[in-house]
Amino acid sequence: MIEITIGRCLIPNLLKRKGMTQADLAVITGISPTQINGYISGERQSMTLRTAKKIACTLNCSIDDLYEWQIRKL
Repeated sequence: MIEITIGRCLIPNLLKRKGMTQADLAVITGISPTQINGYISGERQSMTLRTAKKIACTLNCSIDDLYEWQIRKL
């Protein structure tokens, strides 16, 4: 069995590399700035697969790149 825990959100690092702001990401993806801030601050720990894909496509990365992941084999 595998246990997977979502770690730190890496969206700020990805935005910085692309020279984008959270506001830019919100406009391009259609995701509210409040929602994006919630993911980054940790107030919202999970996002839908569709939301993750929108963000990943916009930032030219994979969904796995959006967060640090802790994977533990039990």
